[in-house]
Amino acid sequence: MEFVTFEGNDLYHAFLSGARKLISIKHHLNNINVFPVPDGDTGSNMSYLMQTIINEALPSEDFSETMDSIATAALSGSRGNSGIIISEYFNGLSEKLKGKTHVKLDEFMDAVKHAIKKAYEAIMNPVEGTILTILRKAAEVTTPQTSFNSYFKTSLEQAKQALKETTEQLEVLKKNGVVDAGAEGFTAFLEGINYYLETGKTETPNLAPVVEAIVVSHDMVVTERYCTEALLIHVNRSSHDLQSLLAEMGSSLIVSGHSDKMRIHIHTDFPEKFFLKLREYGQIVEQKVDDMIRQQQAISASHPRIAIVTDTIADLPLEIMDEYQIHRLPMSLMVDDTSYIDRFSITTDTFYDLMPQTKKFSSSQPDPKTIERTLEFLLDHYDDIIVVTVASKLSGTYNAILHMAQDEKRIHLVDSRQNSGAQGLVVLEAAKQIASGASLEAVLKALESVIARTRIYVSVKTLKYMVRQGRVSKVTGLLAKLMNLKPVISLDAEGGGIIREKAFSLHQNEKKILKLIKKAPVDQFGMVHALAPKRAQKLAERITEITGKKPLFTTTISPIVAMNAGIGAIGVALTFKTEVK
Repeated sequence: MEFVTFEGNDLYHAFLSGARKLISIKHHLNNINVFPVPDGDTGSNMSYLMQTIINEALPSEDFSETMDSIATAALSGSRGNSGIIISEYFNGLSEKLKGKTHVKLDEFMDAVKHAIKKAYEAIMNPVEGTILTILRKAAEVTTPQTSFNSYFKTSLEQAKQALKETTEQLEVLKKNGVVDAGAEGFTAFLEGINYYLETGKTETPNLAPVVEAIVVSHDMVVTERYCTEALLIHVNRSSHDLQSLLAEMGSSLIVSGHSDKMRIHIHTDFPEKFFLKLREYGQIVEQKVDDMIRQQQAISASHPRIAIVTDTIADLPLEIMDEYQIHRLPMSLMVDDTSYIDRFSITTDTFYDLMPQTKKFSSSQPDPKTIERTLEFLLDHYDDIIVVTVASKLSGTYNAILHMAQDEKRIHLVDSRQNSGAQGLVVLEAAKQIASGASLEAVLKALESVIARTRIYVSVKTLKYMVRQGRVSKVTGLLAKLMNLKPVISLDAEGGGIIREKAFSLHQNEKKILKLIKKAPVDQFGMVHALAPKRAQKLAERITEITGKKPLFTTTISPIVAMNAGIGAIGVALTFKTEVK
């Protein structure tokens, strides 16, 4: 069938065919992803956008309504550099063709030029040899076209040729012998559209990638660690203004959308400062922060064959997690109406900065999409995954992951029955076992032993934060306040929270902790604190005098633990040489 005009339903089915074609080569795109950083997720990000279009876009006979629905879904589902560029391209098409019930070919071609301009303008520093080049080259149709069929066929041919040329346009592509992953993704999208126009079918066959290649090198120079994204609504600045206001916060800045809804992408070392800044410009309704160093470690051929994963309740310094390649599933922290990513888009420092102006805050387990995306990525690169969660009695994280673990035999889920620094010690032991080359069975057995021998004792200055979060009853909190009680908080053998000791001053409180430590020989310990490093250091020195061991680490507790413990709290996590009660 020849399409001389396009109505809404024609557009919908053509774009769905393109979306499915792109999704079919997701893993290939991940494999060749080396620019702007080789983090191995371009295929996943572009597929997520396309799947969102499939799930959320609604067909209509009206072209404008259909295009607007696709553009809205794309903005919601856009991830990564290429995903956001495509989103802005679709937004440009929707903007130019607003109000049209059907579209002629010359109108569509004119809209494509506008969409390309929008895509280029969304990026602070456009780079050729990428998806931008393919968008532009595919649209440079100079021969007369009589239908959408011939137009998209010619566009696809030009995109394929331009795609092959990307290898010579960027040194990193030439070095690895690949084309640009985002560029190939969009070429596949065009291929799917062309298939629909030729056959009337939206289910594309499993065609081979345009250029088959194996990446031989993943050299990566990280200038900023975190690939950071936000979705804003009710934006009070233009996209151009936001580019200027945010430019100094990192690199790879892309601003896509309009005042009603805007997607922002940046590479930065300080995502928490980025999100704190964004609060000034609109309401943050969605956040994503990817650790590109950890992604790079995952796709490296030299990593251990077992991945170790924990949630962000586990307190360990970042340098230790880097050394042992410990992956993290972030919890969520709700501050008023904004949901932050624990440790990534909010830190303990920024959380306490927000507390005076916050009416309510709460925490929740990692969301299902984050769990699925993280574990699927790791399954592509490891033989097995061990996930060590915060105590199941304290959080729903264990059960949230259990469903996926039951369906995938390579995921091994472990309830640490610990939290904070104690959970950190458990995770670290597993990571050390993996690094030493221990078998899966040996690592899981070692975990059983270290969990039974590990405890945490936390000295809190007040119970008001635990009362506020429902961790301690209001009656207990009131009595503690009247009596000036300074309790020692701990977990029992099953991971349930308990008041282990009671004292009436911080000095007595610490003496009781030292007394608990003397009950059994200590194998190792670590210190955690809520913005109280000096107090933690002094207690660590006294523990070293008793045990003859220095702390493995001293680190700030996570924002979610800080939410319950309160400013000034300190804790000691210990692994004893024998099981303890």
